[in-house]
Amino acid sequence: CEKCCDAATDQESPLVAEMRIQIAALITKWEALKGECDVKSERVEHSKALYSWLLDVHEQETWIMERSKSLNLAEKRDTIAAVNRLLKKYSLFERELDTHSQHIEQVIVPAGAVIAQNNPKQAAEVDGQVKELKESLAELFNICAAHKACLTDESAHLNFNWKAEVVEAFITQKEAQIAATSGVGGDLASCEVLINRHTNLISSLASFGDTIEALTELQERLTAAQHAQSRAIKQRHTDVMKRWNKLVAESEARKKRLASAHAHFVDIEKLFQGFAAKASQFNGWYENAEEDLTEIIYTSSMEECRGLREDHSDFVDTLSQVKRDEFRGLLELDKQIRAYHVSVNPYTWFTMDAIEDSWQNLLRMVKERDLMIEKETLRQTQNEELRKAYAGQANKFHEWLVQTKGLLTNTKLGLEEQRDLIGRKHEEIKKKRAVLKEIEELSSHLEQAMVFDNRYTTHSALTLAQQWDQLNEFTRRMHHTVQDQIEALSRTGVDEDELKEFTLMFKHFDKDRSGRLDHPEFKACLRSLGFDLPVPAEGEPDTAFEAILDYVDRDRDGFVRLEEYMQFMISRTTENVTGTDELTEAFRALTEGGDKPYITATELYSAMPTDQAKYCIDRMEKYPDVPGALDYTNFTKSIFQLNTSITSG
Repeated sequence: CEKCCDAATDQESPLVAEMRIQIAALITKWEALKGECDVKSERVEHSKALYSWLLDVHEQETWIMERSKSLNLAEKRDTIAAVNRLLKKYSLFERELDTHSQHIEQVIVPAGAVIAQNNPKQAAEVDGQVKELKESLAELFNICAAHKACLTDESAHLNFNWKAEVVEAFITQKEAQIAATSGVGGDLASCEVLINRHTNLISSLASFGDTIEALTELQERLTAAQHAQSRAIKQRHTDVMKRWNKLVAESEARKKRLASAHAHFVDIEKLFQGFAAKASQFNGWYENAEEDLTEIIYTSSMEECRGLREDHSDFVDTLSQVKRDEFRGLLELDKQIRAYHVSVNPYTWFTMDAIEDSWQNLLRMVKERDLMIEKETLRQTQNEELRKAYAGQANKFHEWLVQTKGLLTNTKLGLEEQRDLIGRKHEEIKKKRAVLKEIEELSSHLEQAMVFDNRYTTHSALTLAQQWDQLNEFTRRMHHTVQDQIEALSRTGVDEDELKEFTLMFKHFDKDRSGRLDHPEFKACLRSLGFDLPVPAEGEPDTAFEAILDYVDRDRDGFVRLEEYMQFMISRTTENVTGTDELTEAFRALTEGGDKPYITATELYSAMPTDQAKYCIDRMEKYPDVPGALDYTNFTKSIFQLNTSITSG
């Protein structure tokens, strides 16, 4: 319209003014209409905001009402778990309540103020709604706080009761433990076991003290806060503490009883150990003494017998002094042990009754030992007399042997005087055989009496018999040797001084006076007599000396006897006097008929001394084809061959 009006104005038409007036009126109405539309729109927006706010308020009120109804204390809460679950629920509700409270304060209240300003007619209603909403919210806060406080009190009460129950259960357990072990044991070991257990109980009581303090602190806090169950809480705490204090007192009393019992058992233990040690020592001494007292008594001399009696006297003195005191000490210990009315000693199987039996048995063995020593003393007295009797005859007989041998070896006498002396002594030696028999009988008595030592003599019957046999054999050989020497003097013309020289030289090298020389002694004797025996080179045989031994020691027993030595020396001296033919004819003359080329042992023994006959028989070869015949021809040749080899050596 304005554009058309502007176009008409340009034409300056009469209708233009009319149009302008109508257009202006139309614009005015239009502007008025637009104004009314704007107001209407504003009112609609205000109404819309009001209804939206009222809806929000209604929602908050509905939520408050629903939450108020959900806060129901009738819900089961008889356990700590149930109460804690409700407390957790209220904690979540408080956070939710905070959220709604902030929404009301930050959204609904400011929006209500704007709405009341824009809608004055509804301002009173809006303010009422805001006030009512705040009051409902405050009431919900109060209900929640009251419910939570109630649950907190109930939680504290239930927690107290739970701790009280724990304490009561602990006290009940320890009371039962003390009641079950009310005794103090029957010995030190069992008492110490009970002490260890009670020490553990005391330690557990000390450790439980923190729980008691926590219970007391909780009770004081609840009572100070004037808890609804303060009276019940205080009463229960009082009952628990009475039981606790009683338990502690009983524990201390039992500790003292156990300590007293332990000291009592320690005293008994010391007595047991003291008795056991002394009893063991006494028994060890008793066993050794029993072994000594029951040992078979055997002595070999009066000195040993006297020593045995002295030892026994010392033992009896010890028995009557030291050991009797030890025995009385054991009796006193046993008396003290019996005063305690205790059972068997665990440290020893010895009892005082057994020890008393051992003591009486020991006294009996002492008396028996006295009798045994008296018998042994009598036996040794008899043995001593027997020793002296044997020693007197044995010493006298040995002295006669020495004197006789000394007389027989006297070279100052002539050969015939020696022969006569040897003959007389030989008869005397035969008569002394009776004396030797008496000595042997005394020796037999000593052996029967088990006496093998004799301080009065060093000569045994066996040694004296051997010496008598040696002297008898020596005399017999001496007699034959002297007789041979006498015959050699008459037959060969060997000078008596030469024979004495041979004898003296033999005795010089016969250091042990045994009547024989070993090979080294015989060799030294020959060299002293002038035999030229060369010293063989090392490793070479001594042929010259071995040839002589083949003649002198034909049996090679390692020794050359006096008669063998004298025969060799006589033959060596007379080697230029007798020839082979003469000696052969002499042997032939001894044969039966005087013409046989062989000779028998019987013919030799009948014609010659025994030792000479034996000498020839040992060295003669058997004659062939004739049983029992000996070849004297080869024997004669071997003798002169030996002399020849010695001379050439």
